[in-house]
Amino acid sequence: MLSLLLSHQWKETTRSSVWQKNLTVNLVLGFFMLLMLLYVVMLGFFLDNILNYMFPGKETLAMVNGGLLYYFLIDLAMRFFLQELPVLGIQPYLHLPVGKSRLVNFVLWKSITSLFNFLPLFLFIPFAVKTLPAVYGMTGTWMWVLGLFLLTLVNNFITLYVKRQLVEKPLVTFGFLLAVIGLALADYLNYISLSDSSRSFFNALGTQPIWVIVPLILLAAVYYLNYSFLISHTYPEEMRVNKASKVGDSSEIGFLQRFGEIGTLIGLELRLIQRHKRPRSVLVMSVFFLAYGFVFYLNKMYTDGFVMMIFPGIFMTGFVMMSYGQFVPGWQSAHFDALLTKRLSPYKFYLAKFWMFVPACVIAYLVTLLYGLLPEAGGKIMLINTACFLYNIGINTFVVLYMSTFNKKRIDLSKSASFNWQGVGASQFILMLPILLGPILIFLPFNLLGQPYWGIATLGILGIMGFIFHKQLIGVVVKRFTAQKYEIAAGFRQTA
Repeated sequence: MLSLLLSHQWKETTRSSVWQKNLTVNLVLGFFMLLMLLYVVMLGFFLDNILNYMFPGKETLAMVNGGLLYYFLIDLAMRFFLQELPVLGIQPYLHLPVGKSRLVNFVLWKSITSLFNFLPLFLFIPFAVKTLPAVYGMTGTWMWVLGLFLLTLVNNFITLYVKRQLVEKPLVTFGFLLAVIGLALADYLNYISLSDSSRSFFNALGTQPIWVIVPLILLAAVYYLNYSFLISHTYPEEMRVNKASKVGDSSEIGFLQRFGEIGTLIGLELRLIQRHKRPRSVLVMSVFFLAYGFVFYLNKMYTDGFVMMIFPGIFMTGFVMMSYGQFVPGWQSAHFDALLTKRLSPYKFYLAKFWMFVPACVIAYLVTLLYGLLPEAGGKIMLINTACFLYNIGINTFVVLYMSTFNKKRIDLSKSASFNWQGVGASQFILMLPILLGPILIFLPFNLLGQPYWGIATLGILGIMGFIFHKQLIGVVVKRFTAQKYEIAAGFRQTA
């Protein structure tokens, strides 16, 4: 059965027209991937020399063991945004005498072939073979490597489960991400020490191989979670093809359908992000920019006043909205003409964008509240970030949406996200001026009068008022869009 499923997968891939067209590109990418793996192997081989040069006088193995848990946390974050879910068309097999458990196990085992699961081996096996036998012996060395590989697979199956829960129970996914961020922040504030725990555990793997049972149990647990989830969602009635909606055919996200056409539009947008590298890279960068506060909040020169703290507050709580919204409606440029022919209200189109930006700002705001745990200026940070969050959802969202009506640059989503300047024009640079400078200019008169808290309150009140009257503000955006939609469509027809 395994060989049969593998042969079907191979035929599906090689018989695809996309495979025929991209064969040369895939060969070139394969070459560069092999080159990258060679660099990873060389990095692993010289890792001890690099660490000794960067941290003279410190024990190399202790540093590596102490940093491995951080490595796995970063690996988990990268996987969440970059690793794709393994796909197998199960529906054609369900009426055949094939056990569902075999199909589900095949899908799960297929995920192990991801490159993410083998990068640690290319990195750490050269280091282990070169350095560890003198400390742990050969048995301890390979148990150390095995423990690393098992934890890598744990990350693999955690990612698959969390991403699948994003569709069914999004709060579970967001709760998990907040828990990981909270763990990292607790370590940074010295409430716990991940480095000490990491050093103790991985040292135990080398000296007492019985400890390998810990990652083995974790792997069995997360594998069973994925297995149970897939088994319970492989019934034909759950996979039926739904009729096309008013907006068009789409893979629906269940909980969004209760919001009608707005939910369908948001679901389409989320599918677009999931399937294309460039919009997905925007979300990846957004996660990293949530750490931007450490640049400001750990410097007393910035936290003594208010003005310099408004900038990171606006930037962090609204980065997703700014970075993604500046290219609206360019993300739909490939099928913008088709959208104009459908019975799709421009008002609902922009209202869907608004209700997609608001939850993104809410999540970023909740994460930034963790900065309130900093010993200095924690209360001030929470107050300013709350006002900035309200200003973002009540004012800046409409600034972004209004400026988007000036965007006439086409974006080809099939192209790589790296060094891709498609869709970037003068409007993107002009957009940042009112977004970042506007709240500071509103606050400055109050600050000069010695009433900074009144200035912070004004930002919050303006945001609340904008949110209350969001329908009227979207109406202004729609009026501008209606007047410009044919010019926008003409611009999108131009090849970049």
